[in-house]
Amino acid sequence: MAFKNRMKAQTKEVSRAQNRKEERAVEGVQPKISFNFKDFDQNQCPPGQTYESWQEDKLLAYMMQKFGYISQCSVLEAIQKKFIKLYKDFPPRSDFQVPAYIQGDVNWAVIMDIKGQKARVAGYIIDSVFYVVFLDKDHLFYKMKDR
Repeated sequence: MAFKNRMKAQTKEVSRAQNRKEERAVEGVQPKISFNFKDFDQNQCPPGQTYESWQEDKLLAYMMQKFGYISQCSVLEAIQKKFIKLYKDFPPRSDFQVPAYIQGDVNWAVIMDIKGQKARVAGYIIDSVFYVVFLDKDHLFYKMKDR
């Protein structure tokens, strides 16, 4: 009987060891994008919009769905898949202004194609974090020359 109990204990230890995964840092793997809303600017509405108005316009759910797709990508992958367009500098022709609380050089970008081609989420990227600053359903963050 003691032999059987010892064998069961050894079998359990082997099974646990086999089922245990050790995570290792893999070189060259880029971190996935995450989102931060601390710099969202409701003071520039219009030209931007609030979360509430995007909910009324049935855009908020599409935005969250797009965030879900993007959060599975690194910044480079999101740019390559054309989820994100990186501008680096704040656009020269914009109906928006850089909020005073955003200091220093940041890489401005937009998340494109929120329920169609026009609506965008504008913000900036630091490391692998996209900071949401403006909701732009009318494409006024980076205006084309002919507008």
